[in-house]
Amino acid sequence: MITTAVFAAGLLAAVGAGTPTPGKLSPAVAKEMTEAIVAANKALGLESWPMRGAQPCIDRGGQGITAKEVTVEDTRKCTVSVLEKGFPELGKSYVLAVPMASIGPVTVIALSVGESVGWAAYSCDPERKCLPVKLSAPSKWGKRMAERQAKACAETTTLWFPADKRACPTP
Repeated sequence: MITTAVFAAGLLAAVGAGTPTPGKLSPAVAKEMTEAIVAANKALGLESWPMRGAQPCIDRGGQGITAKEVTVEDTRKCTVSVLEKGFPELGKSYVLAVPMASIGPVTVIALSVGESVGWAAYSCDPERKCLPVKLSAPSKWGKRMAERQAKACAETTTLWFPADKRACPTP
């Protein structure tokens, strides 16, 4: 009984200190993942951020016929510039994937790595919370995130941040 109480107190102290338990995502990393997604979305002009006054660092032109193609290099430079500061866990606890289409970046996905592997967050509109979900969750979002991870990993055009890190399951 006393051993159980001591163990529980130690576990609560570790969780309270922000140390994730295996399979868990610390609140600080979850928050940073979503902030990195928002920063990349604003910089790349994704979701509805430009309609809310965000000035992207890439020029997509207009809609339809006046839209411009955005190159992989433009996307990489723009994303790196916005992620350089303020995201200390990038590359340590999570990575970002930016799937590309022929006209430019499509979305931003954050995927956890390291001790908290198995969590992901997906780009969404400004009025929604883009909280990380467990990839193995039987929920609709857990399944969608696993599908998006698989697609990002399968596409050779996906940009990864940092460039030397990927969060793809091993076969």
